[in-house]
Amino acid sequence: MHEFEKAVEFINSKGDEVERARLQYLLAGERPSQVVVAKLFAGQRPDGGWSPFWAQDYTSLDATCFRLAQADQLGIPASNEALARAAHFLAQRQSPDGSWEEDEKVASFAPAWVRPGDLSARLYLTANCGLWLALLEPTHRGAGKAASYIQTYLDPGEGRLPGFFHTHWLAGGLWRRLDWQEPAGRVFAYLRQHLHELASSNLSWLVITLRNTGVPGDHPLVSAAAALIERNQQNDGRWISEDGPGHDVHATLEALRALRLCT
Repeated sequence: MHEFEKAVEFINSKGDEVERARLQYLLAGERPSQVVVAKLFAGQRPDGGWSPFWAQDYTSLDATCFRLAQADQLGIPASNEALARAAHFLAQRQSPDGSWEEDEKVASFAPAWVRPGDLSARLYLTANCGLWLALLEPTHRGAGKAASYIQTYLDPGEGRLPGFFHTHWLAGGLWRRLDWQEPAGRVFAYLRQHLHELASSNLSWLVITLRNTGVPGDHPLVSAAAALIERNQQNDGRWISEDGPGHDVHATLEALRALRLCT
């Protein structure tokens, strides 16, 4: 069986209804049913966002961005009412300086990657929220404010940002979306030197982000990441998630999409 077919078989046998719908959109451009859309958007809160697994009565920036990424992989347009409400939620939660941060009330129990008061978490959320605002509402000024805020932390020589690797490709994607070529080029050069340190799902996230923001499939960073993704496929067709076996279907979907975007 061809490696691509093995990955498809793994998703169909292990995935849930939304994940199988994501596969169908990837393979055939088939839009999801209303049932699938309703399941994806279930739990949307009155303010337009979603709760995270770590705080059921709180609306999280991070959880909302994750739901937006899933909607994108189902081909749901930005004009969808639920997505418009989510974009409004992000815009309303942006700080005057252009950054985003989870609410201080969750500081004592929020996971490290989104903990209020931590610079690494703030830069990650600013890059992620700013990118989705730029994708959903291209003329919104908030995306440019976010891009400027992040750029103040970009090392002028090394092209490095404080904190997480994923902040780099999210910020690079945001800058590329806004046509800020100089900071994008610097951060891309930094990432190119560190690709070997990234897990498969992060490589996929990088490729999907950059392709969605207009970076060509033959860009050296994108093509190098895609080559590493191909090498990491397992014998049964899946890609392993660093978050555990329960997330392998998601990791496999992400890898397939990343590779499709490079062909």
